[in-house]
Amino acid sequence: MTIFRPFLRDGVDVYVRGDDEVHFVFLATRKRITAKVKPFLIQALALLEGNEHVDSLSGRVAQLHGVDARDQFISFLDYLEQKGIIVEPDWYAHTGFDEATNARQERQLSFLLDVLGTPDKAIAAQRKICEARLVCFGVGAVGSWLLRQLLGLGFKHFILVDHDHIDAADVSRHAFFEASDVAMSGFKATVTAEKIQHQFSDVDVVAKCEPLTTETILETLIPFDTDLIINAADEPYIGYTSVLLSRYCVSRRIPLLVAGGFNAHLGSLGELIIPGVTPCADCYADYFQEALKDWVPIEHPVAERLHASGGLCSLSAFAAGSAAMKVLRYFIGVGPFDGGRGELLFTNYHLETFKVERRPDCRVCSTL
Repeated sequence: MTIFRPFLRDGVDVYVRGDDEVHFVFLATRKRITAKVKPFLIQALALLEGNEHVDSLSGRVAQLHGVDARDQFISFLDYLEQKGIIVEPDWYAHTGFDEATNARQERQLSFLLDVLGTPDKAIAAQRKICEARLVCFGVGAVGSWLLRQLLGLGFKHFILVDHDHIDAADVSRHAFFEASDVAMSGFKATVTAEKIQHQFSDVDVVAKCEPLTTETILETLIPFDTDLIINAADEPYIGYTSVLLSRYCVSRRIPLLVAGGFNAHLGSLGELIIPGVTPCADCYADYFQEALKDWVPIEHPVAERLHASGGLCSLSAFAAGSAAMKVLRYFIGVGPFDGGRGELLFTNYHLETFKVERRPDCRVCSTL
């Protein structure tokens, strides 16, 4: 046992059933742990306020319930520590983060403690997040809300790639833009980077106002030490650019998040491509080629369909929130990670999903 002043976490509710059954419910994750213990141990939970040393507490328990109760109490504390139910009362004062990061991420660290089980694992996961470098292609409706949430998670190093300019329609859907930004007609990437740096002074963000096309030389936009790439670009067709990015990522073992970057799929939940673990973009392309082989599209009478559909801010934010949780799960190592997509339907809140498997004969990822 490594805890000196055991503190029953305020993120864990305690329920008692009968005389000897105690239930611990983790508020952030709804995880439940049930233990059958002697009644005096349940009563002793009220002593775990983080004010007394283990020796003092165990001495009090021995005085009340006999010498044998001391060892049983210490064993119970050891069990509670292993389950992440008790911690040192000031554990996140020793994270090694600066004061601003500690203050901003305090609740998230508690959440990570719920998920990962120990302060050391929670701190290590948060450190990995703070040190990661992300490249985001497309900072429009979905991309901007995803950035907003990644900043909230503690990510601090970004490269934003978008060649588009701000227009009036962007303001109602964007996480950072204001009406006054429209008159300036600046690049989305540049203005978003400026807003981020103004609101998060400790964040390193670089804007690159270049287009993403199937001819793009990705090495000029993506640093060698990149930890995650995001495709939230809606021009050109995201299916083509995702294949381009996926092949680049697979060859370099970099994960790629496809984040619903085009208007035809509102509330879409894109895929996280992890080389060697999940299907790559070519696997998805082959899947759709087979699934849609009997579909025969006809030429649409409207030639320019960029503004034909989409743009609801709440659905963009929903898609971004789901994507942010996928990113968090990847960085803290909480799987499983598999292939597939989903889409939240506005009319009935139904979430339609389907799975995609890795193709054993995929020309891109089958050898990983």
